[in-house]
Amino acid sequence: MEKQIVEPVGVYPPTADFSQAIRVSGGDLVFVSGIIGMRPDGTMPAAAREQVELAFANLAAVLDAAGATPSDVVKVNVFVRDDFRLVRDDVREIRARYFTHDFPVSTLVQVAGFAGPEYRFEIEAIAAVPSRADAAAAVVAPARASGG
Repeated sequence: MEKQIVEPVGVYPPTADFSQAIRVSGGDLVFVSGIIGMRPDGTMPAAAREQVELAFANLAAVLDAAGATPSDVVKVNVFVRDDFRLVRDDVREIRARYFTHDFPVSTLVQVAGFAGPEYRFEIEAIAAVPSRADAAAAVVAPARASGG
């Protein structure tokens, strides 16, 4: 699987840590639903920063369950309820812990509301990972013990 960051000439540079385009060849795609900052017990912190922290941790856990990591993410959509200017620094700081290079393409949308009135942040993602067939072919069979 190959991931190529596209850097177009004659277009404004990214305004934050994201890529304007990524070309992926080979491999499988993992589509992750919108992930919110909810704890496993179903509760949510009131503060936006804590919800962002939990949402990114939840995203990483979902990716892991699918055999992917944040570095495999090629596209994210981020949704914020609050005025983005109020949460921008927190979102950028937390995001930078998960996306450290070859940044995914990204869209940010400020929304009037979510499915629940306490929700303040949501992120969805698409990851590109080596195909299972390619991964299986790369596994080397263990050496057999010699019999006497």
